[in-house]
Amino acid sequence: MPSTHKRIQIRPLTIVLILVAIACVVAGGVYLTTAAKSLPAFFPGHDKALASKHTKHGLAMFSLAVLALIGAWFTTSPGDAS
Repeated sequence: MPSTHKRIQIRPLTIVLILVAIACVVAGGVYLTTAAKSLPAFFPGHDKALASKHTKHGLAMFSLAVLALIGAWFTTSPGDAS
């Protein structure tokens, strides 16, 4: 009698997309909690004269994280149960 259990097959792209989502969540948190003058120099929006936070950048990073997680979900598929 064949087994009805299916294992989820995780591809390398799934892992990459999950890592991208984690990086986007971290970057979004940095954007929401750090003033523009205190952002790391490699972050877009770094401005030594600006004391406000980049709320829109933070929300955009969280949105990208959600999209990356959706992409990771679509890259999984049921594999053989053998």
